[in-house]
Amino acid sequence: MNNLLKLCCLLMLAGVATAHAEALVKPLPNPDLSKLPADVAKQLKDARAEFDKDKVNMEAEVLGAGYAQLGALYFRAGLLDVADLAFYDATQLAPKDARWLYLRGVLANAQKRAADARANFEAALALDQDYLPIRYRLADTLIELGDLAGAHNLLDAAFAQRKDIAVLPAMLGRLEIRQQRYADAIAHLNAALELEPQATALYKDLAAAYTAQGNAAAAKDAQAKAGTTAPNLADPLVAGIFGGDASNAPPVRGSPLQQARQLLAQRDFAGSREKVDEALKAQPEDVEALALAARLDALMMFTEQAQKEAARALKLQPQGASANLSQGMVYEFAGDDANARTYYQRAVQADPNLADARLLLGNSLMRNGDYAQAAEQYRRLVAIAPSNDNADARVAAALFAAGKCSDALADLNSKLLKRTQDGDLMQVFVRVTSTCPAANETERGMALDYAKALYKQRPDAGDSSALALAQAANGKFEDAQKTQAEAIFQAVRAGNGEAAKLYRDTMQQFAAKQVPDRPWPPAHPYFHPPMLTPPLAAAKAKP
Repeated sequence: MNNLLKLCCLLMLAGVATAHAEALVKPLPNPDLSKLPADVAKQLKDARAEFDKDKVNMEAEVLGAGYAQLGALYFRAGLLDVADLAFYDATQLAPKDARWLYLRGVLANAQKRAADARANFEAALALDQDYLPIRYRLADTLIELGDLAGAHNLLDAAFAQRKDIAVLPAMLGRLEIRQQRYADAIAHLNAALELEPQATALYKDLAAAYTAQGNAAAAKDAQAKAGTTAPNLADPLVAGIFGGDASNAPPVRGSPLQQARQLLAQRDFAGSREKVDEALKAQPEDVEALALAARLDALMMFTEQAQKEAARALKLQPQGASANLSQGMVYEFAGDDANARTYYQRAVQADPNLADARLLLGNSLMRNGDYAQAAEQYRRLVAIAPSNDNADARVAAALFAAGKCSDALADLNSKLLKRTQDGDLMQVFVRVTSTCPAANETERGMALDYAKALYKQRPDAGDSSALALAQAANGKFEDAQKTQAEAIFQAVRAGNGEAAKLYRDTMQQFAAKQVPDRPWPPAHPYFHPPMLTPPLAAAKAKP
């Protein structure tokens, strides 16, 4: 890029800095609806077309609500990733509206992302202290994350203010059983039953508490009364926008194969596998069903069965994109990266727009040291699905690894001119500009301005660490250390120990008044993408 063009780009970027500070939204992709039931697909298509037509004339608050309503429709259809992006955009357009933060937390819980759910619930609670379900779901999430004391404090404070809501003492009682505080548990469970006698499911918990105390007679009496009705949580916000209790998975619809895909998106592997069996019973040679069966069995560590299903799908359709993708995934789950890469290449040849294959091929190429080729795969991924798995960041990381940071900088300058409201893309720009020797003083100063705007609107660990990089690049090493310390704290609080370790490594460089030579630490997964690992195996591997 010549100097005049670069100056023009910088001036144009400077002109949108204020807009970024007000609305850092991500582009919302138009997902593939072909695998949904026809009536659901039509409803989504019509709603999206209407939204896209009207959104240019909407005020930020109204537009935020529009994104949320659209996100609810995507949620009900089982398109959870797109729904999450829609709710993210709603929170960016209306950052003081606790509703969208709360609902994004509910959605994160449905996707089994407890740390993200916690962050959103905490942000919602900071804005709205009165809406009880926020406290309830935050406490439930803290329990899932193992913070029993934090959950107890939260529930205690809520129950002190609202003595008329049965779900609060009910959750306290159940929590206190886990904490072996049986007398307190019995008192709270009985209080809940006084408030809501029909909540007979609580008698089972009461029986457990009495049993732990050694009171067999009381335990037997409580067990005899046990039923299935749980305490009621009045949550009109969730009921209104999701049409039900979105803390559970959204309803699945359509053919067995369509339902299997929706359940897989919810990480319900066993449920998805059952639906695949239904599809294969009706059509034993359905290649799509066989390919999905192979992925699911590989995920659940049924390796031999997965290999047979993948081989059968390939025999039926040797050039099929899904068959080749699944064969590659089965190889990768088994630790055979070289063979996996071969089948990913065949999958993208069969379907150039298959986003999963592009991502997995790019990751495999990165592990193999083929950085320039990996960058090309990630570039294609950006074109297919710009919000897919941080594709822009992966392009930049691959170019840095290939020794082409100036190409990464030019690429980002071009993208930002077209995507002026993409906060994640701006963060990548900040990181690249702060660490690439090809960046000039003006660009580094602009990166610092952008980083401050990002941090002001969404001060999470990622944006805090990006600001620290920009501060260091501009010679403000003391500020960088303070900001990096905040990023470390945020990562630890979110339960992300791996990120905290990477941030500490960078902190040592700031202390030595050194600017890192990469946008992310060398050990970051962007530079060393981990191989696919079945969730059960990953859980066993944790200390």
